[in-house]
Amino acid sequence: MKTGSIVIIIAGCIFAVIESIRVFYGALLPSLFNILVGILLIIIGVFHNKGYFNKNFFMAIFSVIALWGLMLLYIFLFRTNEYLEWKNIFYLQIGLFVLLIIIFGGPYIRRLKKGNL
Repeated sequence: MKTGSIVIIIAGCIFAVIESIRVFYGALLPSLFNILVGILLIIIGVFHNKGYFNKNFFMAIFSVIALWGLMLLYIFLFRTNEYLEWKNIFYLQIGLFVLLIIIFGGPYIRRLKKGNL
């Protein structure tokens, strides 16, 4: 295993576990983005270790981003306490969600047009 990828994977695991513990103490919405970052670090570390970035890399990241979007949609539709107490953070996360879709969607579409997935 490459040293850099091990550090990225360990950092992602630590980040995701610490933020998951915060969820049990009632801070779901502020911790939601940090858990996503931890999972994305783990995925990036695994693909960095493998040494290739094909369509599976983009699909793995898209699936994590889609799950995050579904959690935000659930929080918005059912007006949970997290939405009512943390409206500014909720809308900030919606903006980050759109930004991540653009950041990872653009390179995937360009690779798809070139035919080198």
